[in-house]
Amino acid sequence: MDSLLQEINMLPGVLGCFVYNGKQQIAGSKMPPIFKENSIQSIGNLLARTLQMGSMAQLNFKDIEIKYNESLLLANLLANDALLIIICEPTTNQSLVKMTTGMLAKDIETSMSTGSIPAPRKPQQTSAESNDNAPQQREQAPAEAEISAELAPVLEQVKDALALAIGPIAAPVMKDSIELWVTQHKPSIANIPALAKILCEEIADVDLEEDFMAELKNINT
Repeated sequence: MDSLLQEINMLPGVLGCFVYNGKQQIAGSKMPPIFKENSIQSIGNLLARTLQMGSMAQLNFKDIEIKYNESLLLANLLANDALLIIICEPTTNQSLVKMTTGMLAKDIETSMSTGSIPAPRKPQQTSAESNDNAPQQREQAPAEAEISAELAPVLEQVKDALALAIGPIAAPVMKDSIELWVTQHKPSIANIPALAKILCEEIADVDLEEDFMAELKNINT
């Protein structure tokens, strides 16, 4: 879980985060040293009680946002009444934080239940599919090879623009988007706008899309 929480901590403006489980225990923490364990526990208790009172009033909270003069506290409800609690600077880009936590939530929940981060599942194959597996791999493998020496630095600039908009999750988002892009378009500088469209669909947040597209205008093609 530490690596997942560290990904959140890498976001601009995030000061620290921790997970408070349904048993009123700190399941994982990446908080600054100034926050002692009893202080973190108190924050978790307070937010858990807030959710309980909301539930009694038939208010089903999915997240909580508390603004202070010098900080911003965000809490997301996870499975089994657990909470992912994030301490940020007041000016932190909340859209970026919510996007990142949304992508990591399932892995955090799995880590809490199993103690480890799940490995990607490999699709099961029938015997017939297994016989055809080698030809399929030969057909799919050229995707990355089709990226020319001229195109590679441009894609690196696109990834940098994406990272400025959405932070450290840019690399996996870029990888998945390129895999889709090369199946729909010929990998070329002329088709970069099509890749940008796919990336915006992955981002799925208007403000972050605008940030990305603004950064994209600065790349050299």
